[in-house]
Amino acid sequence: MNIYRFINSRDIREHLKKNGYAFSSLEAAWLVYQCRTTSLAEKHAAWQEIIENMPDCKIERRQNTQPRESLHTFLQEYMALQNMYIEELYHTDGHTVYQYRCVYNDSGDWYDGEAVFSSFDACCSAIHNEEEDVRKIAVRKRRVDESFYLEGIMLPDKTLLSVEPSRIDNEYEFDLYRQSFDGFWFDFPVPFQRGDILWDPERQTGFCGGPFVMEGIALEGISSERAKENLRKYGDTSDMNAWGEFQREDDGQIYSEVMDNYMDCEYYRGELTGKRRILTALSSFVKGKIDVCLFACAYHQILTEEYAKGCMPGCYTKEGMILAGLAQQEHRKIWLDDVREAPAGYVHCRSVNEAKKLILQCEKECIAIDLIDCDHDLGDYARDGGDGIRLIDWLAERKTYYPIALHTMNPVGRETMQREIDRYWRKRS
Repeated sequence: MNIYRFINSRDIREHLKKNGYAFSSLEAAWLVYQCRTTSLAEKHAAWQEIIENMPDCKIERRQNTQPRESLHTFLQEYMALQNMYIEELYHTDGHTVYQYRCVYNDSGDWYDGEAVFSSFDACCSAIHNEEEDVRKIAVRKRRVDESFYLEGIMLPDKTLLSVEPSRIDNEYEFDLYRQSFDGFWFDFPVPFQRGDILWDPERQTGFCGGPFVMEGIALEGISSERAKENLRKYGDTSDMNAWGEFQREDDGQIYSEVMDNYMDCEYYRGELTGKRRILTALSSFVKGKIDVCLFACAYHQILTEEYAKGCMPGCYTKEGMILAGLAQQEHRKIWLDDVREAPAGYVHCRSVNEAKKLILQCEKECIAIDLIDCDHDLGDYARDGGDGIRLIDWLAERKTYYPIALHTMNPVGRETMQREIDRYWRKRS
């Protein structure tokens, strides 16, 4: 069976697939359990396939996991209990209410819906009206006057990903549903090296959110053999860690921290801009590509630059910022010609109306126009505003006397254009 598809990290998935990693029955069962994108129906089908096609094995006692004689029996009991919770989530008896909350694509935060519903179906009908950028939905069922609730996590198409009770009073069921899978610990091979910039795409903001510079992962980076052995014997899912230097969103400061689960980590492929540039410098330092002095300079320089940007006044126009020396004025040179390509440093316009549009845009954005270099005969493009003389007419009517140069080969057209320039522009000089 294809166990690789249950691995959340695409980079770890491809690494294990490339190396032909052979999964044990216990590893396969756990990978199915922790998959974020697979529906419960697909997980149950995969566990059933493990029962039918992979060897049975014991579950050894661990710190938070009770020993079991048969993985296959455990999976059957786990699915039966989960199906009971699913049935209870859907069942309405007149004494329950439903609410929902959503997480959106641009955030990892949950936002609560305001209404209360009498049934699962009524709640789902309301969810259908949510915005299109919803990433996940949680439907919570609660009995009136009780704190206990059941919560189902779903995709926007209502595919059920998980179901969780707020508490489990039965000790055996608690160990079965809450402790067993989360009590496992595995050391899977990963492609990452010290100094790589990684992230968990599902954890983009908040504590340990966003990209970080990896210092160690799983057993890599742990020097003590005793510590490694303790993890092998007593570790659980919360100990399947990656650790390194993360960055605070507000001020860009670096902090060292540990995150789990390392099987969710991927290479960060986004552009590192603003304060995030510090991570580029830190990665180079950790990999030995730059020395500590250069890293310290980069750290100080980047934070200083970004702090200065944050202090810039935001209530003034661009023109005012330029006059105050707080912004640099941009410059444009315009080349009006239907055939000949513009020289380097010019913006090419092929019609008069295109040139007018560019001039208006420059004026709106406080961009200085240093020169307009005009042709006269614009061929087919004359249909869009006339020949080059019409641009000079328009500039004269508006009394916007930008510097003009002529490169037309039409002697009559040149003379006409030059006559108008001499008439109006030289009065301004």
